[in-house]
Amino acid sequence: METVTTHPLALGVADAYLALVDAVVPEFVETLYLVGSAAMGDFRPPLSDVNFVAVSLARPGRGELAALAEAHADLALGWPAPALDGIYLTWNDLRAGPLAVPNSPCVQRGRLFESGCHDQHPLTWSVLRASAVTVRGPLCAGTGLWRGAAHLERWALASANGCWGIWLGPDTADETLLAADGVERFVLGMCRLHYVLATEVVPSKSNAGLYGLITFQPEWHRIIDEALRVRREPEVAGLYGTLGERGRDALAVVRIVADDARTLVVSPGGSRPG
Repeated sequence: METVTTHPLALGVADAYLALVDAVVPEFVETLYLVGSAAMGDFRPPLSDVNFVAVSLARPGRGELAALAEAHADLALGWPAPALDGIYLTWNDLRAGPLAVPNSPCVQRGRLFESGCHDQHPLTWSVLRASAVTVRGPLCAGTGLWRGAAHLERWALASANGCWGIWLGPDTADETLLAADGVERFVLGMCRLHYVLATEVVPSKSNAGLYGLITFQPEWHRIIDEALRVRREPEVAGLYGTLGERGRDALAVVRIVADDARTLVVSPGGSRPG
């Protein structure tokens, strides 16, 4: 098996978080897992956030929520980057899975919310099962973690359909795709969704980009290479002369990959999604 070394910056944020939380809500966080790029050997400052799943015996009460919010605010002051993002779950939540879990407390860009986190979906449970880094507590393998390959597929298809619908309009680059981080996020993100639908395995963003290079036509290789450059070697000169040209290629490849992803899943009745 391949051994993944967790980036020391991600571990530093996790340790600082635990120290702050333990000071205000002692023994509340029984287990802390890192997921996302930090768990998959693809942590890339300054693009990457530190994604976590914190597990406790019960959901936090009002006083505990206030204390947790204070801890996250203090962490954001001390560690403005990378941001700590993630969700608070119970042991029953881990076993029940994302579809059965009510909206739980979550953290986005370092700020605590009582509910509504975008990370509460099948992809998070899949990464927990396959590659989570245990900072505190038992390994995920011993927790009776929920499994749901079919739900992961449906989530990935819905995400691909959502992006396909957003950028189906006129052939002009969306403002999001004029920015380097937008190119990286959406080009590699769409390649990742395609990979999930093709293999039922969740790759890192970098591996998703490499997959895109071997899966799609050579005419799209420059924009995929550009997305990989932004992620892995941002100090290296870009592959495009203008932001507009890069944005148009990013928009085009997102559509191409999303459109192809939609053909990978056969509906229960045997027809391809339309």
